Amino acid sequence: MCKKFPLFSLTFITVLFFSWQAMAKNSITLDLPEEVIAQAITAMLPFNIDANSKNVQGNITVINITELEITNQHLACKLHLSGSNLVFVTEIVGHEIKLKVGAVEIDFVANAALRFDSTKQTLYIKPMVKDVATSGDGKNGEIGQALIALLNGREFPITMQKIDPLIAKAGAKTVTISTKIADIKAKKDFLQFQLIPVITSKPQ
Repeated sequence: MCKKFPLFSLTFITVLFFSWQAMAKNSITLDLPEEVIAQAITAMLPFNIDANSKNVQGNITVINITELEITNQHLACKLHLSGSNLVFVTEIVGHEIKLKVGAVEIDFVANAALRFDSTKQTLYIKPMVKDVATSGDGKNGEIGQALIALLNGREFPITMQKIDPLIAKAGAKTVTISTKIADIKAKKDFLQFQLIPVITSKPQ
């Protein structure tokens, strides 16, 4: 029985190795449910966003994201934003005027389109804003609408980190399975990742 075990192991490893080689020609689909995405977003909060422009300066922070809903090609959610040390910049008769607004908080519903750039490994989120409610020092001015104008229809990049490779030792070789994200799509109730595996091997 001991004499047969090495032969069985060699056969099993050979089949497994060629299965990995065949898999390398195809993409791997990974579906992340809506609940998992919502938990991941919650873990990231709060976070600052770069939304400064020639009209608005200051610090803008995403405080909360709720009511996440993933549909075909889109994400819908409710956002709570906070702006601090805000300055509203305008120009009158060729002169730049800076109006210190202070702080403002905004609640709004957004429907965002997704676009993935595989070359840059970057996911772009493009929100379209609706149902806006503002409060704070800037509620009676134009600062709330100016902040919304910064977000509305603008693409915000999210750089995807490399996925750690899967490493296995097979016989006298070490086999490494690395993956690259080929595409990210929004489907009903989940995000779908298309991964391209790259198989490499080297002697131990």
